[in-house]
Amino acid sequence: MKRLFYSTDSLDDAEKISDEVHELGIDDHHFYVLSRDENGIKTHHLHGSTQIEKTQILSARKRAMLLAGGAALLLFSVLFFFTEAVDKFLLQAIGASIVVGFIVMVVVRLAGKSFDEYFQILVDEHLDAGDVIIIIDVAKSQTHIVETQLENHPKAQFLADSSNLASPIPD
Repeated sequence: MKRLFYSTDSLDDAEKISDEVHELGIDDHHFYVLSRDENGIKTHHLHGSTQIEKTQILSARKRAMLLAGGAALLLFSVLFFFTEAVDKFLLQAIGASIVVGFIVMVVVRLAGKSFDEYFQILVDEHLDAGDVIIIIDVAKSQTHIVETQLENHPKAQFLADSSNLASPIPD
């Protein structure tokens, strides 16, 4: 799935965008709004929060752990199935897999943390200016349809897109 981030001027606009996107088949569990107006979120019947920090939508740590575990498992699998190293050097193979996993985790975590911090600053700037942030998770098959719909919406401003790997929209 792909995560799309848009901003708009008001919760009224966000509600209109929500209705349009719902007509395209996106349900409430894949549509999220950030706004400093907590009462407005409720009165407009939108799924959302006042702070991105409360959402865990940006999660460099989770992505890093998944990729590190995958890298360690991949290395160990290659050693196990394609070499005789595991037969002779089991502890060394496990150790090498753990070290590679740790290195991958550190690198991905630093890169992801940098993106998360940058994006959190961007979101906070928009929220502090009174804007509303719209976050939509879409399947690959729906991406073009949703992007086209929002490109044609006069009040929707594209901010960014990313993967939603390991960071679901909160319930």
